[in-house]
Amino acid sequence: MARSAHCLFVLALLVAGCGTAGVVETALHGDLASLKRDVKQSREAGRLDRSTVEELAQAVAGREVRSATGNAAVDRIKDVRACAKPLLRVLEARAEQADDAAAEATLTLLELGRRDRRELVRRHRDSSSGAWRAVAARAASAKEHGPLRRKLFADPDERVRRSALGAAIEARSADDLEAALEAARLDPDLVSKAHATRTVGAIGGERAVLALRDHWARADETTRITIIDAWAMPASYAAGGEHELVTIAENHQGTLAISAADALVRARGRFATSGVAVLIRAVGQGTESERRLAIQLVPLSDKDAVAAIEKATKDADKEVKVIALARLAGESAHKARAVEGLRELAKKDDDLGLQARAALAAAGDAGVKKQLTDLLTAPKARTRTVAARGLLSLGDYGNAATALADDDPGVRTSVACAVLAARD
Repeated sequence: MARSAHCLFVLALLVAGCGTAGVVETALHGDLASLKRDVKQSREAGRLDRSTVEELAQAVAGREVRSATGNAAVDRIKDVRACAKPLLRVLEARAEQADDAAAEATLTLLELGRRDRRELVRRHRDSSSGAWRAVAARAASAKEHGPLRRKLFADPDERVRRSALGAAIEARSADDLEAALEAARLDPDLVSKAHATRTVGAIGGERAVLALRDHWARADETTRITIIDAWAMPASYAAGGEHELVTIAENHQGTLAISAADALVRARGRFATSGVAVLIRAVGQGTESERRLAIQLVPLSDKDAVAAIEKATKDADKEVKVIALARLAGESAHKARAVEGLRELAKKDDDLGLQARAALAAAGDAGVKKQLTDLLTAPKARTRTVAARGLLSLGDYGNAATALADDDPGVRTSVACAVLAARD
């Protein structure tokens, strides 16, 4: 009888082991319908513990990188950049190909320090492919590559210009300043223009700060926010950027004043207190969108800031209210009341309810698990992604694994990456 019981126990272990290996094997080699079935069966059998889901996530993310083609392949590789280390073998293999996705994989490997910069510049600087020239451009951060870098600021392919300007931000070479200023004024691509503006800020010095002030006079609000970011960079902040930020925080209204105030707070310098005061004022007196932004930025180390956010938790605007409650839910002294307010908002079946459920998950409120699990079959991909990420925050890897077999590859990849990033 004892021998029979022992055999049954061993058999059960073998079956469980096969089931676990099976769902990962399906993720690697099966079709989506089979993966859905195996994930469901493994979840119902209680076999999807954290380590198994991590293995499954690595298989799912790796397959997405391997199997996607064209622009979708580039998107998938960008999606896994935040969790690239566990996927090195897959990325190495993908980088051996010749298409745009291979170039994107090479850029990711470069960021991880897995590629030699000089070799990439040598091999790809004259490539007929914009994607591969972009690889050379991003690698061209050494002083010796300055002339090439500046030449690529004007490349006809915006991917190359963006990468070259990214390298220039890293290089912080004064020799790049005039070319970067020209790109900041004239580049037709908004992303390249923003990179150029940040390059100027990274290089810094009085010439850079004053040139950005001239640029400010003709810039739209989006560009002005980027200029604020540039002035906040250390080499510009110390050369007059601080003065520019104080002027904006004190004399402008709206998003510009809030952004400048936030930069002053983050700098932790002599005007940090002034920045906090501007943010507190925006929490109480700004437009609805300005208040939502200020609530997220104002430091809770200031008692007046906490008081302003507490007042906002009673606001008639539900968007303001949910963001205020979410901020306070992370503070032990205010958590209980904030969670109570979020639970009430979480009953709604709209985006407000989704925000409240996500905030409850971030605060560690296990009572929201059922509501999040129900959203794993919601019509919108974003809703399913938020639900799965919320379950991961609560340690419910079994239910979150449902999203690893989602119909949308973006959901599958995003959730897989969240699992892997949490492991690291």
